[in-house]
Amino acid sequence: MIILFKNIRMQRRDAARQTAASNRFMRVSILVVCAFIAACSQGGGTVTRRAAEAVAPGRTRLRNVAGHIPYAGKTQKHFVTLPDITRSYPTVQPKMPEPAKTLLVADISREPPHVQRLLVTLQGLVNRSRPRIYLIWKRSDWFWLRQLKQQHSINGWRVIKNPLSLVRIFRSSIRGAVVPDPAIFDSPDIACDIGAVDRLVVATPRLARALHLPIKVDLRGKFADDAAALRYLRIKMLPHMNPYLMCCLNPKILSRGGVDQLIAAKGPIFWVTGRAAQQEPGADMNAEKRQIEKLLAETPFGAVIRGFWWCGPGSGLGEGPGVALASKYGKITVVSDYVRNFSVFSGVPLSHLRQTFLPAPRFNPHKIYIALTISDGDNLCTWQSYFRHWFQSPYHGKFAVGWGMGPTMIDVAPTLARWYFQHAKPHDEFLCDVSGVGYFYPPVWAGRLADRRAAFKRIYRWTYRYMRRLDMPTLRLFLGSARGQAQERRVIAEVGAAMPQVQFLMPDYGYSGEKRFDQLTYTLPTGQAVLRAATNSSFGSHWKVRDMVRQIHHWVGDRRSAFLNVFVWCWGGSMHKLYNLLHALGPRYVDVTPTQLNILYREANR
Repeated sequence: MIILFKNIRMQRRDAARQTAASNRFMRVSILVVCAFIAACSQGGGTVTRRAAEAVAPGRTRLRNVAGHIPYAGKTQKHFVTLPDITRSYPTVQPKMPEPAKTLLVADISREPPHVQRLLVTLQGLVNRSRPRIYLIWKRSDWFWLRQLKQQHSINGWRVIKNPLSLVRIFRSSIRGAVVPDPAIFDSPDIACDIGAVDRLVVATPRLARALHLPIKVDLRGKFADDAAALRYLRIKMLPHMNPYLMCCLNPKILSRGGVDQLIAAKGPIFWVTGRAAQQEPGADMNAEKRQIEKLLAETPFGAVIRGFWWCGPGSGLGEGPGVALASKYGKITVVSDYVRNFSVFSGVPLSHLRQTFLPAPRFNPHKIYIALTISDGDNLCTWQSYFRHWFQSPYHGKFAVGWGMGPTMIDVAPTLARWYFQHAKPHDEFLCDVSGVGYFYPPVWAGRLADRRAAFKRIYRWTYRYMRRLDMPTLRLFLGSARGQAQERRVIAEVGAAMPQVQFLMPDYGYSGEKRFDQLTYTLPTGQAVLRAATNSSFGSHWKVRDMVRQIHHWVGDRRSAFLNVFVWCWGGSMHKLYNLLHALGPRYVDVTPTQLNILYREANR
């Protein structure tokens, strides 16, 4: 396992270095196309990810050239009209009813995966009417259970020693079992979809017999391949499910807990195998992708895709191609493949959260002002354990930090969001991450839709609504699939025009290849400041403080004063490392929050 994690980190480092090189040198269109073909041939293999919840799942994002998809608004000849379906709830992500005052808690950490999968599906079905089951995989699950009580969302809990006894306790909530086909890789996902609609738990035949559950649906031999299974989902199941909530999740990790709320809310679950997974039974990547494209065309604008497009090198469609595909059809991705108990957390009511904004320090024309902005907060998995360790570090609060956060966390995990806001120090600031209300690529957003401009404005109305709920002053844009610097600047200006209430923007998931300082930090014609990332993630999980110092010094040069958005790749960082970075930079450098950086930049340029 340790060797596997080491290999993943090395692959991510190499991928990040290749991406940085591409951003600097590969600007000619033919090379862009070649990079796209190479990325597709690897099934998104340049995107790597930690698969250990102990450090929280994360990923290196594709920037610009890697995973490039042409600007659909100008190259596509055929546009689609998405169905006009009324969303049955006022939020972007669905809310569950309020949790029961006493939860039933079962530790399933030592159960085999097929038992964990059954209990996750049971949890979703039971919690649909009122959250009552809470499952334990990790120690962090106990922590958040205690927070539910401390925040007065529940009164307490009762531990169930035998987890499978929950089936007997809630037998009236289920009709029986659905059995997936081991000869079809995506069959467990489809079994979850059927179970969500027909109130069936997903079980092996032996487990169903042991629990005295009648097998209502047996998928063995039903589908010829994955594509046929996905077509069945699209044609037969989708009309009975929630079209505004979907999930892309590798069937192998259904047991990890990421789908309980999907099952509760009847959200379709699917997977697209990648190049390295074509040996899986029933796999046919191209045919599967065609079915998912049709699914995206048959679901409404603004639908959420939970889970993640990546689950190991080449195992799935990949982050870049997956997010770009969803973006073109007006869908947002919310990374949540390893979250747990969201069918409980999402039932906690929370309308808004407020931040404390300190005044900016007095401007000194001989100082360099930097805002440290932490990556990957749109990945909801990070908040369940990974960032908690950052907040509990003895170095937390000693300097200013901008934390990217996926804003729909206030819908699905308000307990977590409230804890972080309550434990924020005066120099902590939360910003909207990444690109908007969800993860998408603005350069290709709604590219397959006839009225892209209207769709662009619409998604940023949703974004601003959620930014107000979390008191977020700005957002980080990820300009994936852009065709060079000129288009990036046009898209940044387009976002600014769509959000005139926002005073400044912080684009880029790492340095994007700007050559001049006035391309890095500048002002839009609308008067909004643009503070692009000055540093990159190409040093991977082993980036050194001296490397970051070198990048910052490159931009500062002989300037008396400067204002920099210092992007920090969270997977290679820590509060201690950031503390050492500031110490290495010396007293001429002043750490400030993103809002303070904007204020000081404006004061210096008025």
